[in-house]
Amino acid sequence: MAKDKIKAKIQRYDPEKDSKPYYQEYEVDIDREVTVHELLSRIHRDYDGSLAYRAFKCYKGMCTTCIVKLNGKTVRSCATRVEPDTEITIEPAAGGKLIRDLVVDFKRM
Repeated sequence: MAKDKIKAKIQRYDPEKDSKPYYQEYEVDIDREVTVHELLSRIHRDYDGSLAYRAFKCYKGMCTTCIVKLNGKTVRSCATRVEPDTEITIEPAAGGKLIRDLVVDFKRM
């Protein structure tokens, strides 16, 4: 049985190595609808352990530590679902200092 896929283009940035942010693409096999957080966890675990994102998960969509931009819209990654066979872009949330990849420091603005 063929697996469904999500094509994710993710903004990456490591201030120790990169002069500016860039995008990296991942094609991830899935077998059901997933949250953005589950997708990022899967990429980190199975495809690229260097991906940095907020891993704290309340799964209630209340704490806002996991916010990212999904296709230009600010969302909570733990509560936002992604359909199979889609192409998405994930970027860090606006409004704070970019630390690395999708991690933003909102206290140091």
